[in-house]
Amino acid sequence: MAKDGKDTNAAVLQYLVMQNRPFALNDLLLSAQLKECGKTAVQKALDQLVVAGKVKEKNYGKQKVYVVDQDLVSSPNDPDLVQMDSKIAELTRQIAEDQGVIKQAESELKTLNSTLSIEELSAQLEMLQAENEKMESKLKDLSQMKVKLSASDFKKVNATKEKAASELRKRKRICVDMLDQILESYPKGKKALLEEVGVEPD
Repeated sequence: MAKDGKDTNAAVLQYLVMQNRPFALNDLLLSAQLKECGKTAVQKALDQLVVAGKVKEKNYGKQKVYVVDQDLVSSPNDPDLVQMDSKIAELTRQIAEDQGVIKQAESELKTLNSTLSIEELSAQLEMLQAENEKMESKLKDLSQMKVKLSASDFKKVNATKEKAASELRKRKRICVDMLDQILESYPKGKKALLEEVGVEPD
């Protein structure tokens, strides 16, 4: 059923506002909303809308193209734009902060993955302490002349003892550093942490 002139004008204007892009007459007639209006009625509506200043007409050779006047198209007002710009700036800042946190966490994870775990350090400490006690016992026996060794053997044993003591100090230092790092985010005290991981302080 064909629409009257006012209805056709309203339908054409509404379609142009909704689509907000240039259309030739034949393109408008392909739309479901305007197809039933008929070519003559749509053309007449376009002419009247151009005269009224609501639609702009452009000539490209033999073809005419129509686009709605941009003053009729709703756009964000200045307060909306300011609010959107502020929101974008806030989101950009938050993303930058999150990326910094992720980068720091990745760096800490890489460091932790490259070092021994608390359990491994504890096991090594126990092994080195046992070895150190064994060497101390041997040196005590030597000092009391319970065991006879040549000068070269004594020197060798003493060097081994010094090496074990140095390694023990090194491992203790690594263990202390790791414990300090964990304590920064550990909810309890140092004593509770040592009990939890099974490390006995000197």
